[in-house]
Amino acid sequence: MEKKTIFRIAGVIVLVVALFFGYSEFNYLQRHETTDDAQIDGDVNPVIPKAGGYVKEIRFKDNQLVKEGDTLLVLDDADYRIRLMQAEAALQSAQAAAGVSRSQVNVASATIQSSQASVQTARNQVITAQANVAAAQARARKTNQDFERYGRLLAEKTIPQQQFDAVEAERDAAQAQLQAAQAQLQTAQSQVSAAGTQTGVTSSQRRATEGQISVAQASIKQRQAELDMAQLQLSYTIVRAPISGVVSKRSVQIGQLVQAGQAVCSVVGNSNLWVTANFKETQLKQMQQGQTVDIDVDAFGNEKLVGHVGSFAGATGAKFSLLPPDNATGNYVKVVQRIPVRIELDKNSPLYAKLRPGMSATVAVDLQGK
Repeated sequence: MEKKTIFRIAGVIVLVVALFFGYSEFNYLQRHETTDDAQIDGDVNPVIPKAGGYVKEIRFKDNQLVKEGDTLLVLDDADYRIRLMQAEAALQSAQAAAGVSRSQVNVASATIQSSQASVQTARNQVITAQANVAAAQARARKTNQDFERYGRLLAEKTIPQQQFDAVEAERDAAQAQLQAAQAQLQTAQSQVSAAGTQTGVTSSQRRATEGQISVAQASIKQRQAELDMAQLQLSYTIVRAPISGVVSKRSVQIGQLVQAGQAVCSVVGNSNLWVTANFKETQLKQMQQGQTVDIDVDAFGNEKLVGHVGSFAGATGAKFSLLPPDNATGNYVKVVQRIPVRIELDKNSPLYAKLRPGMSATVAVDLQGK
C-alpha cells in the first residue's frame, strides 16, 4: 500500500474522530452551562474572646483539627474570680439585711397581736366599769330618795335620829361608790385609747419594715444579677471552638493582652462546604434549582465532584461590592453581570474531605437533568 493511501486513510480517521468529538462537545455545550469563575466556599468562623485578659494557655496549633467546644485559649482569671467573690459577698449581705427586716416584721406582728389583745381587754374593762357605774348610779338614786324620805319623817318626829343618820351614811357611801366607778370607767377608756395608739404605731412600724423588705428583695435581685454576670465573665476566660473544623490564622501568643471582641484565630468548618459559581446573567435562562452539576476542582485534576443547584443570589455580585456601579452617572458601557449561584456538594464523595474554602473550580450545570 502506498504511503499516500495510508495518509489518506489516517486523515479520514482523524477527520471522523474530530467530527465525533466535535459533535459530542457541541452536544455537551448545548445541554450545559459552564463557568470557571467558581470557588469552594465554607463557614469561616472567627474566634473572638468575650472578655479581655492576658493569655495564660494556648491549646491549639495552626491547622489543627478541633471539635466544637474544644478549649483553644485560657485567659488569666484572677481578676474575674475576685469580682465573683465580691458579688457573692454582696449577695450574702443583701440576704442578711432581708432576713433582719423579716425578723423585725415578725416582732412587729407579735407586738400588734399583743396590743390588739390589750385593746380587747381594756374594752372589756370599760364594759365592766360602765356596768359598775350604772349600778352605782342606781344605788345613789335610791339612797338619795331614802335620805329625803327619812328627812321628812325625822322632821315629823316619826323616826329616831339614829335611823336617819344610818340612811345618810348609806347615801354618802353610795355617792362615793359612784365616783369610784366613774373613775374606773375613765381609766379603762384611757387604757383603750393608749392600746389603740400603740397598735397604730406598731402597725406603722411594720408597714415601714415591710417597705424595707421590698427594698431588700430588690437589692437581692440586683446582687444576684451581679453574681450571675461575674460567673458569666469568669466563664468567658475559657475560649472554645465555635464549630468543628480546622483552626488557622493564629494571631496570639502566651502573655499577650487580648481585648473582648479581638479575633485571635479562625476555625474553618469542614462539615458544610459548597461551591459559589458566578454565572453570566445570560446563562441563567434555563437554569433551575435541583439541576445536576459536574464540578472540576483545579487542585484534583480530572477527579470530578457531583452537586446540584441549590439557590440563586438575591442580586449580582457587583451590587454587593464596596463601590457598586451606578449606571445613571457618567458614560454608560453595558457590562454583562454575573449572578452568584450556590451549588450544594455531594458529601459522600471521597474528595469532599480534601476540599478547602477558596479552591478554584470549573462547574457545568446539566440543563436537562436533575
